[in-house]
Amino acid sequence: MRRWRFQVCLTAMLVFAAPASARAAECADLWDWVNTACRRLVDTYTQGSNELIVSGYAWHLPWTWTAERRAQENEYAWGGGWARTTERDNGDTDTVFFLVFSDSHRQPEFNLGYGWSTYWRARDSVQPGLGYTAMIIQRPDIASGIPVPVILPIFSLRYEKFTLLSTYIPTLNGGVNHGSILYVFGKIALD
Repeated sequence: MRRWRFQVCLTAMLVFAAPASARAAECADLWDWVNTACRRLVDTYTQGSNELIVSGYAWHLPWTWTAERRAQENEYAWGGGWARTTERDNGDTDTVFFLVFSDSHRQPEFNLGYGWSTYWRARDSVQPGLGYTAMIIQRPDIASGIPVPVILPIFSLRYEKFTLLSTYIPTLNGGVNHGSILYVFGKIALD
């Protein structure tokens, strides 16, 4: 339990220290394409609105998992996090976030990343959206607990201050009982 608390504290410190060190490094000192990405991250963090992330459910697709293993896996991926989001003039959003939730084996999974989404329909109605997230995740059963980069699709429904999001985690390492999970979570705008 102490190790878990230490990891949460360390990760939280890194989340809040990273934008400051990104500013100190001056994005303009980097290659043009890296400069653009760096500026997007820093601007999203410094100019974004605060959001609360609420983690919820992990559906292990029945056609890729045995019934026995599905019964053992944790479907209630409870957890939470913090995000900073900016909305562009065209309605697209950029988000930087930190999220911790209970993974399929009931262990904490740490996520630090960036997400982009585009939405359709008027802002005052329910809006479907698509996007992606690029993040660094850390969990004990992947890469011996070493943080690894991940890119996943994002599907969303947004209405006023609430956004319901989901992503698909593909099969890992081949075969059955490895991935093929639909993960559902939400965001609530606080500003």
